[in-house]
Amino acid sequence: MRRTKPATGATGSRQTTKVTNSLSKSSTAKSHLCTASKSQSSSGPPLRSRISSFEANKVTKASKCAPARKNGKIVKTEIANRDRESDNLYAQIRQFLDEKKSASERNPSLVSTENVKSSKGSNHFVLLGDVTKPLPKTSKVVRLFTSSTFTDTMLERNTLLEKTFPKIKQFCQKQGYDFQVVDMRWGVRDESTDDHMGTELCLKELLQCRNMSTGPFFVTLLSHKYGYCALPREIEASEFEKLVKCIINQNATALLKKWYLKDENSVPEMYVLQSISSIYPEFLAPEVEKKLEAKKKWWEDNDAMQEALYSASREALGETEAEKYVISVTEKEIKHGLLDIEDANKHCLWFQRNLRGIDKAEPSTLVSRFTECLGQNEKIKKVKTLMSDLKQQKIPKILPPENIRTYTIDWTEKGIDPENIQHKEYLMKMTTDFEEQVCRLIKDGIRNRDESLFTNNVLFEECLQHLRFAHEKSKNFHGRGSVMKKIEAYLNKGDSVPLVIHGESGSGKTSIMARTAMMTATESENALVIIRFLGTTPRSSNIVSLLRSICNQMKTVYGDTSTTSEDPKELVADFQRCLQELPTQDKGLVILLDSMDQLDPSHQGRQLGWMPTSVPKHVKFIVSTLEEEKYECFPAIKFLFPPSNDNYIAIEKLPDADVRSIVDSWLKGKRRTLTAYQRDLLMKSFDQCPLPLNLKLSFDEACRWTSFATKDSTRLQTTIRASIDRLFFRLERKHGELFVSKTLGYITAAKSGLSEGELEDILACDDDVLNDVYTYWTPPLRRLPPLLLLRLKSDLDEYIVERGADGMTVMYWYHRQFIQAASDRYCQHPTPLHEALADFFSGKWSNGNKKPYKDKSGHSHEEDRLVTAQPLMFGSTFNIRKLNNLPYHRVKAGQIEMVKKECLYNFKFIFCKLIATSCSNILSDFALAAEKTNDKEISVIRDALQLSEHALIFDKMLLVPQLLDRLSGEKIAASFLSQMDGYPFSYFFSYHHTLTKPGGSLVFSLTGHKTDIVSVDMKQDGATAVTCAMYPDNSIKLWDVKNGKLLKTIDNIAERAIKVFFVCNDSIILVHFHCKLVAIKETGEILYTISLSRERNLFCPAEKGRVVLLVFQDNTIEWYDAKNGRKIETTKCPDGIHFSETGYAVGSKTLVVATIDPREKFIVVDLMTKRVSLYDVPYPGDVKRRHIIKSLAILPDERHVIFSIRFDNDIRFLDVSTMKEDRVIKGSKGDFTLGRFVLSPDGTELFYQVGQHVGTWNLREEKYKLNYLHPCMVSGLVSTDWKTMITISNTSILRVWDITKKSKDDTYTAKRGGMKNITRMYDFGAASNPRYLYGLAQLHQLERRRKGEDEDYAVVAIDLSTKDLVRKCLLNEKPRLFEVLNDKEAILCSSDRKIRIFNLDKMEITKSFQGKMFEHIPFTPYGYVEVAVLKQRGELVTVTKGRKHFKIYEIKTGKTKAVVRCPSDGECRLKGLKACDDGSIVTAHSSDDRFFILDTVNCKLLGVVGEADFKCLKMFEHVHFTTSGNVALFITSFSKDGIWTLQLYNVRDAKVGFTLTDNGYPDSLRHEAATIAVPNAVNIEDWGFMTSYLDNVVRIWDANKGTILHRLGGHPMPVSFVPTKRGIKYFITHCRRQEIALRVWDINTTDCVAAYKMEGNENLVFDYCGDLKSFFSVKFTPPDVNHWSLIGLSCEAELKSHPVLYEDKRDGHFDLSIATPHIDDDKDPDDDVDEEDEFNDD
Repeated sequence: MRRTKPATGATGSRQTTKVTNSLSKSSTAKSHLCTASKSQSSSGPPLRSRISSFEANKVTKASKCAPARKNGKIVKTEIANRDRESDNLYAQIRQFLDEKKSASERNPSLVSTENVKSSKGSNHFVLLGDVTKPLPKTSKVVRLFTSSTFTDTMLERNTLLEKTFPKIKQFCQKQGYDFQVVDMRWGVRDESTDDHMGTELCLKELLQCRNMSTGPFFVTLLSHKYGYCALPREIEASEFEKLVKCIINQNATALLKKWYLKDENSVPEMYVLQSISSIYPEFLAPEVEKKLEAKKKWWEDNDAMQEALYSASREALGETEAEKYVISVTEKEIKHGLLDIEDANKHCLWFQRNLRGIDKAEPSTLVSRFTECLGQNEKIKKVKTLMSDLKQQKIPKILPPENIRTYTIDWTEKGIDPENIQHKEYLMKMTTDFEEQVCRLIKDGIRNRDESLFTNNVLFEECLQHLRFAHEKSKNFHGRGSVMKKIEAYLNKGDSVPLVIHGESGSGKTSIMARTAMMTATESENALVIIRFLGTTPRSSNIVSLLRSICNQMKTVYGDTSTTSEDPKELVADFQRCLQELPTQDKGLVILLDSMDQLDPSHQGRQLGWMPTSVPKHVKFIVSTLEEEKYECFPAIKFLFPPSNDNYIAIEKLPDADVRSIVDSWLKGKRRTLTAYQRDLLMKSFDQCPLPLNLKLSFDEACRWTSFATKDSTRLQTTIRASIDRLFFRLERKHGELFVSKTLGYITAAKSGLSEGELEDILACDDDVLNDVYTYWTPPLRRLPPLLLLRLKSDLDEYIVERGADGMTVMYWYHRQFIQAASDRYCQHPTPLHEALADFFSGKWSNGNKKPYKDKSGHSHEEDRLVTAQPLMFGSTFNIRKLNNLPYHRVKAGQIEMVKKECLYNFKFIFCKLIATSCSNILSDFALAAEKTNDKEISVIRDALQLSEHALIFDKMLLVPQLLDRLSGEKIAASFLSQMDGYPFSYFFSYHHTLTKPGGSLVFSLTGHKTDIVSVDMKQDGATAVTCAMYPDNSIKLWDVKNGKLLKTIDNIAERAIKVFFVCNDSIILVHFHCKLVAIKETGEILYTISLSRERNLFCPAEKGRVVLLVFQDNTIEWYDAKNGRKIETTKCPDGIHFSETGYAVGSKTLVVATIDPREKFIVVDLMTKRVSLYDVPYPGDVKRRHIIKSLAILPDERHVIFSIRFDNDIRFLDVSTMKEDRVIKGSKGDFTLGRFVLSPDGTELFYQVGQHVGTWNLREEKYKLNYLHPCMVSGLVSTDWKTMITISNTSILRVWDITKKSKDDTYTAKRGGMKNITRMYDFGAASNPRYLYGLAQLHQLERRRKGEDEDYAVVAIDLSTKDLVRKCLLNEKPRLFEVLNDKEAILCSSDRKIRIFNLDKMEITKSFQGKMFEHIPFTPYGYVEVAVLKQRGELVTVTKGRKHFKIYEIKTGKTKAVVRCPSDGECRLKGLKACDDGSIVTAHSSDDRFFILDTVNCKLLGVVGEADFKCLKMFEHVHFTTSGNVALFITSFSKDGIWTLQLYNVRDAKVGFTLTDNGYPDSLRHEAATIAVPNAVNIEDWGFMTSYLDNVVRIWDANKGTILHRLGGHPMPVSFVPTKRGIKYFITHCRRQEIALRVWDINTTDCVAAYKMEGNENLVFDYCGDLKSFFSVKFTPPDVNHWSLIGLSCEAELKSHPVLYEDKRDGHFDLSIATPHIDDDKDPDDDVDEEDEFNDD
């Protein structure tokens, strides 16, 4: 793979943490978020050895990226561009990870309890769920209102739109912000002015910009033109009548009375300006001439009315008050957006253009476009005065000079001429300044934004979204007094059950829940209130993200620092724990979950298995839900918590008094009233549909009625749906049917809503909409005029909510009824909608790509739509909108090839989405695609990701090593793997595969199921049966078969049951549904769920009591604990075995038998040994070999499997010990054996289904007969007590028979490449050549084992690149000692106590050492440590024969160099040797718990260290040295409570050094020390030690100063260390329990550079290879070896590039009993007397 500079590899949800002490060895130490810091070399050997297709793919990729006719230069350019894009993307990801790591270092713990107890001005109340306080602004949007007059700045605005705004948007996206422009002048059509709402909409949008925008929100382009003065749409009645009295001109009076009508429904009463089309209908006519005539008449009337009002107002109101009738819309915008706000310098800009000479220009139509010059002089003079005051006084007084940019250019006869050089330069300068100034304010705004502890936090944003929703829903709440009293009573009393609020859709449940949140926050000041309106945000839509959010909120507030898992099972357990442990009497907990029915059904969310069976103390749990069974929640919660009068509240019809009160309140808030007739009409409408939602819809419609509205125009609907349809119809008439249908269609079809900017861009590419809008007029740019969308949004304001989605504020429907109505009306043909949405999120028409279209004349064109670009990242921010929406809409549009190319078979897309979101989100995309296609390429990636999900939850940066291991060798995935070229992040990678690669006796006839019964099982006592039936019955039923009664029905666990079993000694019911196994109690409580990769899977329960489940998928057997559903292990079957979805599998106490695909063979699994044996069923040679096995069973003797095949239906007996058939009972070809065999307890009788009968065989007498005739085909039978038999057939009837009466299974665990012929690995060691590993092995020889003889032992040399035994020398006995000496030699010691050097190449002894070793082998916690091989010194240290003294050998000669005598204390014996790295110091632990320290350089004893020296009670029997041996680390105990203390010792000075402590550690662990755990420790070069103890923190200490340097966290359990060596760059921590993972750390920076997660609790041991850069692993049982490299850190080891030490494979034999004396044996100075008896010192 092409390599670039490596970068940070961040961990996933279980983040590592590091705190660096001020005395740290390196002040630049970083957190250990898997950071790579070294340059990355070219492709490492594992990639070349395991991805052989990569080179070929390079050619393939080149051919794909360019047509065949392109020349090489073009192809190279395209490849270079693609590589550059990859490099840029990876650089952005690196920046994101660096920022994430820096944030983690700044805030290692998100919040403590003290943080939450904050002042009133703090935003922490959001996490406390306090709905009563004003909510902070957190939307990450820059919303810029551009104010200008229309005609004089058109060129500037178009230039900004085309060139500047896209750049600013890109700038904002890189900061993680959305950029929106509100330009109410651009593209304004005459139709938009019909209702005179333009000014109100402008000011409304301006207020929205003020409230939402970060940084700038207002820019004015005010120049010479003062602008249009609009007639007021409403004038207060008293003022209007006063003005009319002052008007002398009767025509003007009549004109005003014609256009202004009095609305007595307004409070106060108003005169309302009528729509233009109501007076001049032709204003909206399609005929151009009529339209122009109506337009002319309107403007004549408009001018006359303006003049009359202004003249009258000066007389009636005075000069100052009269200005409101002449002030332009532009000045109103400037007033509201600039003059009336604080800190205008932070939010506002003015770009002023002066046209030199325009004042002297002759008045003309052209000049009037740039300044007022035509009309009455008095009015012009007034306008000029207002303009001068605005430009010279008001604005400069507010804005500082740096916020004003002034440009002076000459007036020309063409006005602003883009061809004029001066004007062209001005436009360039102005747009450049505009970009710079706006970006400056944006940067300042972001920097100055209130970035409190939580405001940039996902959890904070989620909580805030729901508080806002609660605010909105509760502000107009009225009535429901009795309901609120019941809720208040529940909150004030202790109760162990939740409160359930239920009612039909639209009954007001959500408003009640919002009001409850308000009431709780007011009355329970010390309580944490968690409020979630389910379905209103992505994180409240499925149970996994919901529980994660709730758990994180509880932990944050209560100060719990534990990590929240993404695994559904772990998450439910964590949720239950938090409920039980965190709330207190002082700070209770109230959880409010509204609309439980809105939960996604995934992970059994609606089945409520995640809810507590009883509400813990100090917790209140209130939920609301619909009542319909199809939503599952209400029946489930009734089953969990049987209804009572107190804990269930049904939302009933609003009392009439409440309705009247609500209407009065709403009218008051709207400043409206209704006539008596209209009010009566409203009340009648509610009576016909007495739901609050219908009341709201009817009220909103009635609120539009004026007092002068005719009765024909005041109609209300009788249902909610009709009211919504009426609303949609009105919008279509007002705004255009096509425009409304497409706009609302896009919003409805969107996955989670759309932002305004997104909707504008999408509509800009919809040429049907644009051509409809452009029917009579074409704007300068082919985009939708913004005002059209704003007008529609304004009319929908009550029914569209803004909510957070993917870090952006989006619009979506506020109620389910609107979603359903809009879906039915606008999404009946959803494919084009999804195609357009997918094209937008793919960025298809962005980056200058012109979209073709045909205009209304049919001519073809193409034009840039200025659509927002959609890269995977904006700077260091992921484009989560694209990542979440693109695959969804591609699949929904049926664009499978495109979704494969862009998303599901696109490595960079998957990588980005994983880092930005989670693996479960990615798998959701694949699951959605699986509904549309079974594409093999998509499937293989999905399967690999599913297998890797546990690892990716642990660390997202494991994606590449996981996929490389699982997919390499899969031809179908080769091109996908080739996309990983250029991956720059470091990872830990194995040379060989390690991961999993991607079926009359009739007593009763019982009825109860609605559909055919598909499965039945019976308890062992034969009294109770359980059944499941076909969809849509979906029920599980329990039967009393002795008495023929239905005992219980369990509904709505899941859909589409397939099989059902009793397991765990009949205490659990296990149901196989599509794609899952669900375990439930007889009460209906869900215990666990096991997800399956396919709809159907072969599986069976086994062992005594059925306590184990075996699931057969592809080539593997997955073992589960039937009690808790936890996977025990995964067994890979031999090659050639593949399980299908269907087949047969049966289990017994010790065996399991299962067919494989096609059913021509079956396997026998020994449950004790886990051995899998394959049996190939003989079959007639003249028939097609497929699906021949029809039935299977295991005889009670546990030695035989019986089966039949379809060709002859013989009953065949297979001896599982020999895997040979030893008996056959000839059957009849007419016996169509269709199901499983059922055997009697003694194995003498066999039952099975045959057509409409049950066939019975007497196996002892070999007699057969047909019994128990059924009216239809028998599909299943069961019997356990051999008295009662139950049968099912293709009906809903369960038949119970008295048989005592006479009757008229695709994933598999990769075979770890296991070592052939090796049973077990014992001692082992690495050669200096990293290619080889040497060891002592036990050989597997079947013949010897069969004879009961001992198996052989051998010294083996293993080529790690091939796992071949290149040398295998059989030994006659197991050596007591094996130590690797060099690349060709090892040190052995056999039973004759002679130390020898064994040459592995020649397979012979080449040297014997002088004298003998001691006889007895003492045990130490680290194994049998008999010698210390000092390779650097060429010496070997052991102890004398009596184990009282040290003995030093010269390895070269084998002679004893010295015997160093130790003080003799009676029976004291030495054991357990340990040497420092350079070999200068060796220590031995003695039987009296003292340490004897040997100076090997001077061959003298330095001293003896014991408990008295440390004044401790006990010393652990292992010691650690720095490299030079100058400092030792002893583990001591000063108390009887089990706490171990770390103690330094200065070896050469013989002085006790520092005690290693860290803020009370390890004494703070006193309560955990009962585990008798001992700290793990290793040295780091000559400067430090590394330790791990009960708090799971890895600590690095300064060996000289005794100070803490680093604390490395992240492991959930104590870890072990790979023994360090001098010169290493990286060290490994290995957590063998729970996490079952290892991490690799940079020894200098202590950054975590890589991690790896095992699939199971592998018994692996890791160590360094001879190059000290790579690693090897040894698995003991079954034996296996592997080689591991750190890819991307210059540590790749191309094994096959290292010298070959063994040219051929050779086997040999050596007899260790043959004497090999040393020439000087008799001169051995070891005179220590042998131990006469073994000294039991342990």
